[in-house]
Amino acid sequence: MNNKLAPLIEKIQSSFWFVPSVMIVLSLFIAAVTIYIDVTHSQTNANTLTFLYATDVNAVRSLLGTMAAAMITVTSIAFSITIVILTLASSQFGPRLMRNFMMDKSTQIVLGTFISTFLFCIVIFCAISFKDPYAFEPGITVAVAIAMTCFSVCMLIYFIHHISKSIQADVVIDDVYCELHQNITKLFPTASDDDIAPSDTRLAQEKNDSHKFDVHAPFSGYLQLIDKESLFNLACTSDCVIELHFSAGDFIVERAIIATVYANNMKEDAGTCISEKIISHTVHGSCRTPVQDPEFAIHQLVEIALRALSPGINDPYTAITCIDKLCAVLCNLTDKAFPLSNIKEDDVLRLVCKASTFTAIATAAFDQIREESENNLAVTMKMLDSLQVLASLSKSDEQRDFVLTQTEMIKQQQAKQSMSDHDRSNLLQRIDNVCVAP
Repeated sequence: MNNKLAPLIEKIQSSFWFVPSVMIVLSLFIAAVTIYIDVTHSQTNANTLTFLYATDVNAVRSLLGTMAAAMITVTSIAFSITIVILTLASSQFGPRLMRNFMMDKSTQIVLGTFISTFLFCIVIFCAISFKDPYAFEPGITVAVAIAMTCFSVCMLIYFIHHISKSIQADVVIDDVYCELHQNITKLFPTASDDDIAPSDTRLAQEKNDSHKFDVHAPFSGYLQLIDKESLFNLACTSDCVIELHFSAGDFIVERAIIATVYANNMKEDAGTCISEKIISHTVHGSCRTPVQDPEFAIHQLVEIALRALSPGINDPYTAITCIDKLCAVLCNLTDKAFPLSNIKEDDVLRLVCKASTFTAIATAAFDQIREESENNLAVTMKMLDSLQVLASLSKSDEQRDFVLTQTEMIKQQQAKQSMSDHDRSNLLQRIDNVCVAP
């Protein structure tokens, strides 16, 4: 995705203010429409729906005040429950998982429903308090207020069920996995026979034959997005080669060399202009986002597994679930085409990106869990089972080398551990199964 607004959209989606704000505006619009209908009905003295208008204004005012007070109380309770859940999730699964809970649309809609109903009742309460010539008989407005209150009660019941379910470890892990799977599908298309990795020979020739200048980062922060399409067009227009030294998800310190430009006979002012444009085609921030960073959600799953393996929690089954999801992600990556590192125009090299490889992603998924599960045989066995599945689906030498390397490291780690002969026999059998997998 090269849309520069993607990090901003992702930030809005993980906020508690956007959806409730939209619902508040919608509730105010509905209040204006219902008041207009009631005013029109009072002026025309229409006989339709007369039963809605056979109410005492003082009784309606008391009812609206009661509903408004109830809604603000329910809203405060819902926010309190949400904060407690976020605190629990932060301590149990890690602070980076709070983003996933805040992105939950159900919670955002529930909070928006309570606030919208409260404001609707307040607006109607104020409207029916007007005296002549602005007085009117409330009918549709009261009916809509009662309907919204009944709906809010139903949403409260749903909210309690939903929030209780969303804190379960399996649900949290599956939500992270689903997001990771969607990002993998977007970032990595299915490979074909035409997907051939380009050679770096042409880049070496460009470096030898061209004048170069470095582009320094004017900021410190995480690189959230690189607009490769705009950078490629810039390189074509300026007749130069742009080499990027960072990829999305990397942390950049101020004055670090973010890119190098290779060009012939380029003036100094033109080089300054190109540097500014290169910086403008990147988006940075204080934290990582999953927009172009496939390792972001992988690190979330790894963090859940590491916390589960910590002595304070000691929950190997959660770690095993994380390994299953990570295995599914890596198996899905085996038939994906990774983005080209060298992008050309009519066989002329224009853009060189930091390569994203299967080994780098798979290493991020398995290394830390393998290290922390050294003393947990059940988790180690599950890792070997996952490696066996991955080995059977591997389609390249890089993928097979990763599986064999991880298996060898597990073998060396477990050789130092004391265990029964039966357990060691099972362990060695699993290692052999990985090595002989087709």
